[in-house]
Amino acid sequence: MGASPEGKKGKKTKEAGSTTSLKPNKAGLLCYVGFWVTGIIFLVTEKKNKLIRFHAMQSLVTFGILNIIWGIANTVRWSAWAVWGGVSYPQWIAGTVIFAIFFAIWWILWGVLMYKAYHGQTYRVPVFSSLADKCLAKLDANK
Repeated sequence: MGASPEGKKGKKTKEAGSTTSLKPNKAGLLCYVGFWVTGIIFLVTEKKNKLIRFHAMQSLVTFGILNIIWGIANTVRWSAWAVWGGVSYPQWIAGTVIFAIFFAIWWILWGVLMYKAYHGQTYRVPVFSSLADKCLAKLDANK
């Protein structure tokens, strides 16, 4: 994992100036509070601060993709229940266990991202952060 434009993984960063008039650590936290929705809001409203824009895009990419995966997994799980007519079937039970693990990981990741952002640290989620960098570069190139 390479360094982000804001600094190396886990390092505290300082960057002045924001179009949201919020401190970067508070804006970074708020990028994650509403999952991908607040990511979109901060991506649209923040024009200057690269750290806030990174957190916003990482929130959008990470929780947007996780939300899609959750929707598909939930549909498959409930379709299995409907097809086989009950909750006693191993497929449905296994699906529920996997769903619970996925849900726990989602909430832990959410907490870690908010904590790190509030403390001025850039935590780069594997795979999602590099995708966020690419999306942000394309978005900034189209200005």
